[in-house]
Formats: sequence, structure tokens, C-alpha cells
Amino acid sequence: MRLGRLDLLRYGHFTDRSFDLPAGKSDFHIVFGPNEAGKSTALAAIEDLLFGIPMHSPYNFLHDYADMRIGAVLENGSALLQVLRRKGNKDTLLELDGSPVPGGESVLIPYLAGADRPFFERMFSLDHVRLGDGGRAILEARDDVGQMLFSAGAGIGGLRERLGELAGEADELWGARRAKHRKFYIAEDKLSEAQKALRDLTLTANNWRDLKRTYDDAEQTYSEIDNNIKERTATRNRLSRIRRVFRDVRRKQELDGEFADLGEAAALPDDAAQVVEEAERKDAEAETRIATLQEQLKRAEESLKKLSFDETLILRAEDIRQLHERRIEIRGEKADLPKREAELNAAEEDLRADARELAWTETDIDVLAKRIPSRTEAGVVRQLLNQKGEREADVTNQTHLLQEAQEAHDDLKERLDKSGDPADVSSLAIAIRTVREQGDIHGRVRNAEKAMREAQERAKRRLDVLKPGVRKEKELVDAAVPARAQVQSYRDREEDWKRRVREFKQKIASLQQEKEAATAALERTVRDEQTITPEALDEARRRRDALWALVKIRHVDGKSIPEDQAKEFGEELADLPAAFEPAMASVDQLADQRFDHAEAAGRITEINRIIGDLETRLEQAQESETELVREGEQLKAEWSSMWETAPFDALAAEAMLEWLDAREEVLEAIDGRADAEITLDTCKGEERAGKEQILGELTALGVDVAALENDGLSVIIERAADEQRQHESAAARKDELTEKVQAAAKEVARRKRELQQASEALEQWQGKWEVALDELGLAKDAPPESVSSQIDTIDRMRETTGRIRSLRHDRIDKINRDVTDFEEVVGKLTKELATDSVDQPAEDAVLELEKRLADAERIQGLREKAVEQLEELTTQISGLEDKRRELAASISHLKTAANVETKEALKDAIARSDRQRSLTEEYEKVIEKLQQDGDGKAATELENECKDVLIDEVAADEASILAELEDLQAQQTAAAEERSRAREAFQAIGGDDAAAQAAAAKEEALAEMREVAERYVRVQTSAILLRWAIERYRREKQAPLLKRAGELFQIITGDSFTSLQIAFDDQDNAYLTGERHDGSVVPVSGMSTGTADQLYLALRVAAIEDYLKRAEPLPFVADDLFINFDDDRAAAGFKLLGELSQTTQVLFFTHHQHLVDIAEKTLGASVSLVSLSNESVKAA
Repeated sequence: MRLGRLDLLRYGHFTDRSFDLPAGKSDFHIVFGPNEAGKSTALAAIEDLLFGIPMHSPYNFLHDYADMRIGAVLENGSALLQVLRRKGNKDTLLELDGSPVPGGESVLIPYLAGADRPFFERMFSLDHVRLGDGGRAILEARDDVGQMLFSAGAGIGGLRERLGELAGEADELWGARRAKHRKFYIAEDKLSEAQKALRDLTLTANNWRDLKRTYDDAEQTYSEIDNNIKERTATRNRLSRIRRVFRDVRRKQELDGEFADLGEAAALPDDAAQVVEEAERKDAEAETRIATLQEQLKRAEESLKKLSFDETLILRAEDIRQLHERRIEIRGEKADLPKREAELNAAEEDLRADARELAWTETDIDVLAKRIPSRTEAGVVRQLLNQKGEREADVTNQTHLLQEAQEAHDDLKERLDKSGDPADVSSLAIAIRTVREQGDIHGRVRNAEKAMREAQERAKRRLDVLKPGVRKEKELVDAAVPARAQVQSYRDREEDWKRRVREFKQKIASLQQEKEAATAALERTVRDEQTITPEALDEARRRRDALWALVKIRHVDGKSIPEDQAKEFGEELADLPAAFEPAMASVDQLADQRFDHAEAAGRITEINRIIGDLETRLEQAQESETELVREGEQLKAEWSSMWETAPFDALAAEAMLEWLDAREEVLEAIDGRADAEITLDTCKGEERAGKEQILGELTALGVDVAALENDGLSVIIERAADEQRQHESAAARKDELTEKVQAAAKEVARRKRELQQASEALEQWQGKWEVALDELGLAKDAPPESVSSQIDTIDRMRETTGRIRSLRHDRIDKINRDVTDFEEVVGKLTKELATDSVDQPAEDAVLELEKRLADAERIQGLREKAVEQLEELTTQISGLEDKRRELAASISHLKTAANVETKEALKDAIARSDRQRSLTEEYEKVIEKLQQDGDGKAATELENECKDVLIDEVAADEASILAELEDLQAQQTAAAEERSRAREAFQAIGGDDAAAQAAAAKEEALAEMREVAERYVRVQTSAILLRWAIERYRREKQAPLLKRAGELFQIITGDSFTSLQIAFDDQDNAYLTGERHDGSVVPVSGMSTGTADQLYLALRVAAIEDYLKRAEPLPFVADDLFINFDDDRAAAGFKLLGELSQTTQVLFFTHHQHLVDIAEKTLGASVSLVSLSNESVKAA
């Protein structure tokens, strides 16, 4: 069965979610979801779908129980079943329309194959916690192979602990040796004590009445003394209480009088007086401070009136500051103006000098500037000047190159005419290539010959080392030998037989030791206890009865004594009565002696019973051993019959298994030799055919091959290849010359075209040169050197003209404009702010404005500080007045509470309140002291007790009563001792229910012994059955399960181990080992924790595969198995689960993305990814 789809319709936090699980060649599905995505919910849903939703399911936090629904598509071969599961007690399996499925749960039987929830959880469900527990169980099992296989195969953990618990519980219940901690012997001791107490509790009626009367009198005397002590003690306690509280009672009465004198007083706070005093002090301080601040405020107002300034200056402060910066700039420009004018005159003179060099007669600067050619016109002439040399050199070079190309063409044409036509070697090349494509044929021949020799030697060597040996190969091939499985089965049965023989030998030795110990205990008990055994008593009685029979025959019946009896009692016949009386007395004495030592006799009887039981078990074990001997003889006969047709005498089974393996190796070597012979013949045939083909091609080319016929194929191939290379080289040289002649002809034509192009370019340049000179106004026949110098002069004049223009407009004119603008701005601002400075120079006027602005800003700052001071003084005065109002309000609150109007009346009310508070506190302390010393009595009761009491008389009466109590306590001690003696004597003879208690104790002890015996049988039987199940599972599953588990263990450990093997220690105890590639073995106890986890997983998967061979498949659910594995181990684990997915569906649940990546990388596209959240799974 597999899940084709899982529908979480209303389950947990899922609503209408479906997860498709399509079938494939590898039925492996990863169900991924981040934390809180519902991984645990989906896991639980699978089990609840198949086996029903539990009554108290925790997955109803979103949907009510009645609304919970899980659905699925179940596939079983070609059969499909679509069902829904609801929560309920019956008819919980539904059709898609919500109606109950006909047949109910029975429709799932073909799909579940009889599995229930516990079996599914144990066998087909595994998480990392149970994986770790399984690994630890393997390490703890150490050498117990059965426990390992049973635990991993059945999915049951804790076998070692459970067996230990059963053994411990059985030991606590009963054991062959008596021990104090064993419950059976504890109950047996209780039984003995109860029986002894029951025997001792026997007495006469008169004795019982006397002891009962004595006990009652002693009890009455003790009660009378005890009542007197209680009365005197109560009186003493009352007097002591009066003495303790007398002073406090008097003080309470005085305080009641003071409360009456004080009358009613208002309840004011504890600190009321302090509050009033503090308020008066702070009010006086505030009043003084206000007067001082008001005087300071008046002086500050007068100072403020004296401070005045021109606010217009403050408003235009930014303009004045800008004039300050411009004044500095203008001063610098005026200083720079003469320099710029001198530079302008020098530039104009330079321009006139350059014009004279060009023979220009104009002297006006503007006229000269207009006559200067543009930079573009001068650039054309300079460019043409640079091209002149290139054009002339190009014509010269092209002429020379044309001559060289023509000479090279003529030389190559002559060499081509002298070369002949090459031979066609294509057939030879095909033959060589064909032979070479067949590989190293000669090497294959040598290898085949070598393989032939090695196969022959290997077959002979392996035949020679066979033990038992076989002389000829044919005998070995034709020998009728049993199959390896048959021998292996015999080996396993023989090993099982040997194990049982060892077990029975150990069992017989153990039983003999136990019997010897019991016999020694019997002899020791008889010797130490001087007990009479039942046999000795029976023998004495037999002798007595025989003598009495002889007396009756002779003296009563008057008959003669038979001869056989006369022979037995020859000496006693002389006086039979005298012989009979000692015999009768001896029987009575032995019976009395046996009765006196009944307990020892019981032990002897128990020991005899144990010895008898041991003898029976010993006989049974010896019979079983004899049966095993017969079974061993049958095994030997069966072994002989297996090999009766073999040409040798068979050895032990293990040796013959090795012989069968060695025989297979010999047969493989013989087959290998035959294959080598065939390969050798084939290779030699290929070599002959290749030689004939190549020699034929060489003959066709006119090569003498007589000397090559005896050479090897490789030599012939090399000779033919050399011949091929010679002919191919000649053909290649001719082709190369032909191509070179053609290329040379093309080169000659190209050089002619390039020479013509160079000549035409030179003519075009000459025309452009003449036009350009004319545009510049230069002579057409001027030499190029002078033209270049004239162009440089023109460029220099152009630069000089630009400098003149910049000095005139950008420098000198700008300075004049800045000075004029500055004077205008200063004049306007002076007229507005300082009319008395209008006639001053602009720079002086600006300085005056700056000075007046500084004075105005200084006065403005003084006014701002004065205003801040006024505001601060006003704020302080207002705060002090608010504080005085708050102080008055606090005192007003106290006046209201005291219901007074004046401060003097308030102070008097506060004094009365403080007095009342003091009296109340003292009154409470007095009441608390009375409660502590008054033994819980109310104050009124204590006042009544102290009324009309003289304290001195109270002390005297207390001392007198104390003396009386001491005398009564002495009398009580004597009476108590007397009462105790009387009670002990009365109870010693069973005066109470001791007899009934003893009888009940006896029955209770017997019941405990029965319960312990029944519990011991159950516990011991459980342990035996569990060991039997483990051993049976080991015998049946050990060989196939370990073989498959070894293969899986190799996969999951990444080839670190190759297989799992069973080994035996010195005591023939089997233990499990892992075998490595080099043949070394590692016992389970030497494996790491991680390797043990991997071993447990391999055993579990092997057990599941074994189960699936005989049952329908079920989905294997893995819950984050590899979260504690590193990446390599996790990848190996996924390979293992991939193996399992070939036989059944595997659902791997995880919320770790890196495990998804490892699975995809390891298993490839065969992995099906299912996302529990709405987000898609991130690809690796």
C-alpha cells in the first residue's frame, strides 16, 4: 500500500490542503516545511487516517472535533481507494460524499495487511530520537547479537533494560539462596513469628481475671493522681497569669482615665506641628526675598530706559557688511589697473611687429586683427604641408615593392615547372588506418599469450592448494558435490547442535553443583540441629511394628515365627518382650525429638525436596544430552552421505565451505583459460590479415616487400607509414608551390594598383597646396620651409589679438565699471543712513557706516540683556508669591481638619492630637502585652481576675501549689510504672486482641507468600519467553538479515565497512563485527556513537525489506532522521533510504533546507518534493 495523495481538509491548523505523492521508479518523497509549518501535524495525520483519530486528539485547536476531516487516496497495486476519516466512535471512515463506507474499517484490511497502530509506529515509523536510542541500545547490548537483531528488526527498544528489570524483580521475589531482601523469605519470617506468637498466647481464666483486676486498679490510681495534677496546674496557671498581667491591667485602667480627661481631639497628621512651623519659616523667607527682587526690578527698568540706538542701521546691517567686502575688492582692482594697461600696450606692439614680418603695412590694431586668417585656414595649409613627405615616400616605396613581387613570382614559377607528378597513396593510407583502428594487435597477442599462461598457472595453483585435494581437473569438474546452501545449512545446524551440547553440559555441571551444595546443606543441618529425618523415624517405627508382630505371633496367636523373619531378628527372638519395649520407647523418643526440632525438620524436608527436584532435572538434562549425542551421530551420517560420491574424505563443514569457494575459483580459472585460448586465436588471425593487406598495398606502389614478410605487424605498419609520408610530402610540396605561384601573381597585381594609387594621391595634393596658399595670401612658389614659419607667425598674431581683446574688455573695462557701481551704491546708502557723510569719498563713507553699525549692535545687545534680566526678576517674584499661596493652602488644610480659624488655635489642636496619639500607641502596646501574657483571655476577663487581688498573696499561693505539684508528679511517676508493669503482664498473656492479631498476621504472611510465588512465576516466565523470542529471531533471521544489513551498512558508511560478520570469543559466545576493506574487523563495542546509529538504521531497513518479502508494503515514515548527521553521513543515509524506496514508499519529513539540498544532490531527479507551507521548496 502507498499514499497517492494526503488531504488535510480540517486537521490541526490545515484547512483544505492536499499533497500529491506521485508514484515513480523511486518512490521517495521529501515533505518539507519550516518551523511551525505543520510537520508534526502531517505526521500524526497519516496514522490517524489509517487507524482512527484518538479520543483526546490535540489537533482540534482550529477545528472542532465534529469538523475534523482527513482524506487520502490509497493505492494497492492497481486498486485505488479514496476515503475520508472523521473523529468519532463508529462509522468514522467515510465516502467522498460524507456517507459511511460500506463495510467500515474492513475495507482497509487489504491495504494495511493486518497492521495496527502500534505495529506501524514500531516498524514503519522512525525519528532521530528513536534512531539515537537504537544506536545506544546496540552499544549497550555489546556482544548479544540476538538482542541487537531483535531490537532493530522488531523496532522494540530497551530489551537489555527490560531483561535486567525482570531479572532484578525475580531476584527480589525469590531465589535458591535465602536472603533478607527477598520478599518470599520476608513473608516466611513473618509466618514463623506469627505462628510462634500464636502458640505463646495461651492462658487460664483465673490468671486472666487476676491480672485484669491488677491492671484496672493501677489504671484508676493513675487517673486519680492525673486529675489532681490537672486541677492544681490550672490553679497555678491562673495565679501565674495574674502575676504576669497585674501591672498592665492597672496601666490600662489609668490610660482609660486619661482618655476621659482628654476628651475628643481632632486626628491630625504626625508631622502637623512640623508642617506649620516649616510653613511659617518659608513664608517669612519668601516675603523678604520678594522685597529684595522688587528693588532690583525697579533699578533694571530705569537702566533700560537709558539705552537707545538707530534701528535703521540694524535693519541695513547686511548691506553695510556687503559694502565692507566690496570696498576691499575695489581697492585691489584700482591697484591692479596700471599693470593691465601696460600689458595692453605691450601686446599691441607685439602684434605690429609680427605684421611687419609678414610684410603687412597696416598699423591699426583693429585692422590687423581683421586681416589675420582663421585657425581653420591655417590648419589646412599645415595639414597639407605634413602630407607632402608622406605622398612622395609612398610613391617611392610602392615602386620598389612592385619590383620585389615580380622577382619572387618568376622564381616560384620556375621551381613549379621543374617538379613532377606525385603517386596516389590513398589505398595505403586506408589500409594503415584500418589496422591502427583495431588497436595494438601485437600487444593484444602478447597479452593473450600472457593471460593464457597466467590462467593455466592459476588453475594449476588453485587445484594444488585444494584441501581435500583432487588430482585432475576433470575429476574436480565432474565431481558431484552438495550445494553451498546445503553445506551452509548443515554448518548452521551443526553449530546450533554444538551450542546446545555446550549449554546442556553447563546445565548438567550447574545442577550437579547445586545438588552437591544441597546435599552438604542437608548433612550440615542434620549434624548441627541433631534432627530426626523422616526416614530414621520410619525405620524405627518399622522395627517396632515388626517386633510387635513377632510378639503377637508367638505370645498371642501361639504360632511359630517364619524363617525369613527369624533370620532378620535372630538375637531378639530369645526375649521378644524385652526387645519390643526399647524399640517402642525409641520410637516415642525419636518422635518427641523430631517434634522438638520441627523447624529444623521442615528445613530438612525442604532441602530433600530441592535435592529430589535437582535429581529429576539432572536426569532430564542427561537424557537430553544423550538425545543430543544421537542427534550428533545423525548429523555425522548426513554429512557423510552428502560427500559419499566425492573423490576424497570430507573435512569439517566450515572447511568444506571454504573448499567449495576454492572449487568455484578453480572452475573460474579453467573457464578463464578457455576464454584466453579463444582470445589468443582471434588476435593472431587479426594480425595475419593486417600484414597481408598492408604488404599488398606496398607491392602496388612498387616497394620490394620480400624483406618485410618475416617482420612483425608493427614494423610493417611503420615501414608503410614512412612510404606514405614520403609520397604525401612530395604531393604536399607541389601543392604548396602551386599555391605560392598563384599568391605571387596576385601580389604583383596588387602592387601595381597600389603604385598607381600613390601617384594619383601626389597629384591631388599638389592642387590643394596651391589653392591653400592663395587663400592665405602667400606666394604659390614659396618654399614649404618658409610657409611653415609664416603659419607659426599667423598663429602667434591670433593669440596676441585674443590677449589684447581680453585685457581691454575683460580686465580694464570691468575695473572701471566696478568702481563706478561701488561709488553709486555707497552714495545711495549714505544719503539714507548718514547724510553728514555724503560728501566724503566712498571708502571713507563705508568706514563711517561700519563704525556706526558696530555702536548700534553693541547698544542693542545691552538692551536685550536688560530685558532678559527684567523677565527673570518678574518670574522669580511670581514664583515666590505662588509658593506663599501654597504654604497658606497647606496650613488652611490643617485648620479645616482641626475645625479652627487661627494659627494659635491650630497649634493647640495639634498638641491635643499628638497627646491623643501618644496615649493610643501606649494603650495598644498594653493590650498587645495583655494578649501575650494573658493566655489568650480577653482584657475584660483579665481585669475581673485581678479585681480585689493582693499581689503578694498571689505569689505565696503560687509557691505553695508548686510544691504540691512536685509531690503529685512523684506519685504519678510511681503509679505510671506500676500501671505499665500491670499492662505488660496482662498483654503478655493475651489480655488484648494479640491472639487475633497473631492469627491475622499468619494469614497475611501466607497470602504474601502466595502472591510472591505467583508474581515470581509470571516474571520468570516473561523473561524466559522474551529470551526465547530473541533467540528464535536470531536463529531464523541472523544469516539473511546480516547479509542484507551488511550491504546497507556499506552504503550508509560510505564504503568504510564492507560487511557484517559473526565472530566467537574464547567462551564460544557470538558477537557482531564490522569488516573493513583490508580485512580488519571492528566489534560493535569499538564503534562510535554515530556508526552505531548507522548500524541500527541498516538493521531496521534490512528488517523492513525482509518483512516486505512476505507482506504487503506500507509507507515508511522518517521524521528528520539526519539532523544530527554531518553532510557526508546524511548523503549516505539518503542513499540507504533510496534503496528502500525501490520496494516501498518512503516519506521523509524535515524542516531543514540543507537536508533537502543533500537529498536532491544525492538522489537526483527521482526525489519528489512536497511543501507544507504555501512557499515553494528552494532548489538546491
